[in-house]
Amino acid sequence: MMAQAAAEILVEHAGPLADSSAHIEGRPLSAWRNETRTHFNLPDAPVVAAGHQAQAWHAGIVAKTFWTDALARQENATPVHVVVDQDAFDGFFVEWPVLQDGIWVANGNRLSHTAENIPALRAPTFHARAIEHSGETPDFVRAGLTQLTTALGKFKDSPNAALQITRALLHGVANIIQAPRVISASDFMATPFAQHLVDRMLREPEACAQSYNMALRLHPRAARPLRVDGSRSELPLWILNESGERIHATADSARLARSNNQLLLPRASLLGVLLRTALADRFTHGLGAKIYEEVSNDWILRWLGWQPPSFDVVSATLRLPLEINKDQAGMAADKPNAFRSAWCDPDLAATKQTGPSARRKHFLSTIAALPRRSPQRKKLFQELIADRHARRGELAGALKQLQGVERGKIQARQSLDVAMRRSWCISLHPPAALEALHTRLADEAHSTARSV
Repeated sequence: MMAQAAAEILVEHAGPLADSSAHIEGRPLSAWRNETRTHFNLPDAPVVAAGHQAQAWHAGIVAKTFWTDALARQENATPVHVVVDQDAFDGFFVEWPVLQDGIWVANGNRLSHTAENIPALRAPTFHARAIEHSGETPDFVRAGLTQLTTALGKFKDSPNAALQITRALLHGVANIIQAPRVISASDFMATPFAQHLVDRMLREPEACAQSYNMALRLHPRAARPLRVDGSRSELPLWILNESGERIHATADSARLARSNNQLLLPRASLLGVLLRTALADRFTHGLGAKIYEEVSNDWILRWLGWQPPSFDVVSATLRLPLEINKDQAGMAADKPNAFRSAWCDPDLAATKQTGPSARRKHFLSTIAALPRRSPQRKKLFQELIADRHARRGELAGALKQLQGVERGKIQARQSLDVAMRRSWCISLHPPAALEALHTRLADEAHSTARSV
């Protein structure tokens, strides 16, 4: 095992917590937040929050939770983790590194299955069978996989797979952070503030959709525009059909669903507004959500004339301490495609020069000197192809050797990519590495607070 490299962290701190005396939608921000905290039975204290989908979190994701934990201690606040359970769930998949014949490869196992486009809140809990190993799996990775599957079993009585997975992952860092309060994004739609915004959407569907589409100009690829068509205008909401699949809501369909007490779910742009405004005194996002929230800020400002409170952005890169073969690292750095070049120009197989070879140059220059579309030009080109085929046979040994070297380079690059991957599940990291990441983020939070 190689020495553990220090994590790289990124922190964009928005400064002091927002002033809750500001008025939003005709009421003090503190009033909306007090109602939300009562709804979730949270203490009457500041709230700092982060959240994510139910998937195998990498270090960049858990860094948000570590940062929230540091802020909670610093601000005497309640830490909250929001389970993004309205997002599509296609099962829980975990990969881990294995050394096979000196090459790092990624093995994987889908621990749960479900239909496509089903939100995570509708995904059933599952029994995570013990993982069978082949090849050389590092001891700390084996231990992490065992800990993860054990934790998934511990929380199998959760209401759904989203909560089962989230609780299992938080359990894996329970010795590092104070336990956050866990709430589901889908439950947020029952809060007074969420209901108020839905009321406004239903009264002003065109204005809502038009403002949303104009805001998308900031980041056109963040989401697709909403249809603008009177009461059939789309809203940033999901409705579940009879099969439990998510479908885009219009003002008409949302109104009908509401009258039938059907569940309305927030899309990402709306969820961020709800959480930043009516739940948390400070919400922490990752780099991806930063783009969505910039769109949301512009949307709400255009539509309702106010802007949601600021948010922190936190991420981290932490790699597993996997041994990297020096020879492989050197091969991975070599230029690729040497065999491909020699296959097209076989005389390059026995030399280190780059093409074209002298033999091929002679053909090409002679062809170029002949009139275009002439019979002589066509005949000489056919001779070039025949000569290339013949030379492949004559130099077959050298080409085969070069192909083997090229295959080794490809494997070396793939091995290095696996070894340097930053997206391994946090359960695979040695506990000391996660503790060190938490300490760095806590130190950053402390030094940031002193500088404000």
